[in-house]
Amino acid sequence: MAERATVDRVFNAIIEQTAEEVGALLGEPFRLENHQSRLLTKAQLFEVSRSRSVLTTLVISGDASGEGYLITDLKDSIVLGGTLIMLPADQIEENCKQRTFEGEAADAFGEVANIVAGVYTSVFLEMYPQNLHFKRTTVSDFLPSRLDPAAAEPFPPGEYYHSSADMYLGDTALQKLEVIVPAAVLGLASDALPEAEAVTAPSAQGPPPAAAQDEVAAEAVTEASAAQPTQEAVEEPPQEPAEVAAPAEPYVDLKTAERTLKAALNQCGEEIGTMLGIEISLSSLTTGYISKEEYFAKPGAKATCTQMLVSGDSSGISYFLVDLKDAIFFGGSLIMLPTDELEKNIQSGTLEGETADAFGEVANIISGALVQTFDEMYPRKFHLKKGEQQTFTPAKVLPEQPTPFPPGEYFQVCASMDADEQDLGRLCFLVPVDLLHIPPRPAEAGWGQPAVPASRPAAAQDGAGASVAPQPAAEPAAIAAAAEKAVVLVYQQPQQPQLYQQVLQQAGYQVLCYEAGERFSDLRHYQLLGGFLVMEAVDDEGFAALIKVRAELPDKAPLVVAGPQWTRSDVLKAVRYGVHDILVSPASEAEIAEKCAGHLPRP
Repeated sequence: MAERATVDRVFNAIIEQTAEEVGALLGEPFRLENHQSRLLTKAQLFEVSRSRSVLTTLVISGDASGEGYLITDLKDSIVLGGTLIMLPADQIEENCKQRTFEGEAADAFGEVANIVAGVYTSVFLEMYPQNLHFKRTTVSDFLPSRLDPAAAEPFPPGEYYHSSADMYLGDTALQKLEVIVPAAVLGLASDALPEAEAVTAPSAQGPPPAAAQDEVAAEAVTEASAAQPTQEAVEEPPQEPAEVAAPAEPYVDLKTAERTLKAALNQCGEEIGTMLGIEISLSSLTTGYISKEEYFAKPGAKATCTQMLVSGDSSGISYFLVDLKDAIFFGGSLIMLPTDELEKNIQSGTLEGETADAFGEVANIISGALVQTFDEMYPRKFHLKKGEQQTFTPAKVLPEQPTPFPPGEYFQVCASMDADEQDLGRLCFLVPVDLLHIPPRPAEAGWGQPAVPASRPAAAQDGAGASVAPQPAAEPAAIAAAAEKAVVLVYQQPQQPQLYQQVLQQAGYQVLCYEAGERFSDLRHYQLLGGFLVMEAVDDEGFAALIKVRAELPDKAPLVVAGPQWTRSDVLKAVRYGVHDILVSPASEAEIAEKCAGHLPRP
């Protein structure tokens, strides 16, 4: 039986050799960076955020036998295969848009996977105490969000050694290259984990749930099940047989909804830019529950609202909103209005005639992008079609009126649009909560485990485990009345926040300390000046915490994130998620103080 350290050394060597051999095969520089390895159950594997992916089976033989798997993003697989057969760049890009993974390009990716399998065989034979051979067999694409972690497909439940690394082809950052090998094959199996996975595996009744059920969704499912009437509680007439209530369908977990909405909005920005021949990037993506009254609580510029008619598992209307000036720019650019005429229309707020029709075509493209993303990533059928569009002035909208969208509870995703030659605003997509099949807004705004009373922030701990008392907070009624200013400090490990809290308090800030798993119950009672997040590791779990913290902060409130071993792609990803600055941890007192002074307003 091999030791974990031996296995880690083998996989580190594999990463280096894979980069060399795949690069030589493709004839372009190919890099693998930020290699990480963990022991995970199948359920934990599907908590990792992925869009449509390709699964390659690696049959293992020799002193032990089994099946390992290579997981790559579908678009990356298309790019790697297309690069190998020297497809033109525009053809590769078109194949990525159409999700065309077939024919020569798919066969070519199979050759890339063959190279990876060959590297695994050669390194294991050279460095591993047992003889193991890896052979590539089947290659197929799949939708991670639609898989049941308890099912035998696309691979059986169990415990796996998971190896992942960021891929770079030339200067282009791709997604992760993931390889999983049964822990038992490597002599690393634990008796406890498979049982734990079996206990927590979802019931086979009803449709497969999303890959990562969070606590809110689980509680909601439990409550919904408890609400079903039992046979003893319902008295049926003697002549009629008792009806058995159908089991409540589980909610789509909030993480899946957030990932899908953010991916959908990014896809919209990409499609708009492609259609107009300009490059549009999105920043400061935020998601969250919102009512019509909350949406119009802040002043805004004149805007357009386009109905997106929803069909599928539910039917209704969602809404896509952009500033009026941006709608005029999109429509005018599409019909190639002269620059001076386009600028004149923007200044006068004129969206009519051909320009309005052209913006309608842009909205059609947006609806197509939304449908494509939801089809790939969402576990419920969610189809969209462009409906009517109207122009409105936010200051004149009354919350109780049905226009531009009716009162109610929505879940929104918003982002700022960035383009080199045009000053663009924000775009937002609002969906009624019931159409997404997500849990209703919690009674106390927040997420995670309720660990502390709402009347005070959580206490941090120092490295020795001693409690570090946070800044005292007032009772909820007083907080709501006074709207005290504060900075939120979120951490993943109890020993992490001590120095940050000390520096912030010395600078005069009231600090609200939370562990990443707690509810942000009382943040609504404060005027938040900004936030700090201290990651244990710059990984998927850390970025999930980042997204949650960003969603709780006001749009313009700065967020500084600290973590170890940042890569360039990690930094770019953090910025896309709305981070203003980063720190490499462990950070010094002076470095933390510098970030406070540079980003936070004076207390």
